[in-house]
Amino acid sequence: MSFFEFPHTRTYDSDLGWLIKQCKTYGETLDALNAWKAEVDPEIDDFKKLYDMMLAGDLPAGVQNGIEKWMREHARDVVGELVKLVFFGLNDSGHFVAYIPESWEDIIFNTTEYDIFLADYPEYGRLVLSFEIGGA
Repeated sequence: MSFFEFPHTRTYDSDLGWLIKQCKTYGETLDALNAWKAEVDPEIDDFKKLYDMMLAGDLPAGVQNGIEKWMREHARDVVGELVKLVFFGLNDSGHFVAYIPESWEDIIFNTTEYDIFLADYPEYGRLVLSFEIGGA
């Protein structure tokens, strides 16, 4: 059996017909991708504009209302996922304590009139939880 007999008769590296078919297929794929890109580019530009507006703090009324509605409907679920068990009670020496999970290490526990002063709550002893945004 010689090299040019079956099964060696078709080799893709020397088959011009196969190569032309692959080039056409790649060309059609590129055409389809370019058509899709032309379709999607205006939407991407709109999202970029909206993102820039959000960064500037200037949300369109419809987006702001949608976010506020979503927050009203889902805030309890989100907080429920974020907040884990916190136990309040008295320790052995009779002091009121809060046992918090380690995942709350970024949350600062204070009380009014002892640690901080809040004009809205001048009464002594209110528990205040604070969190610094941005890691500052």
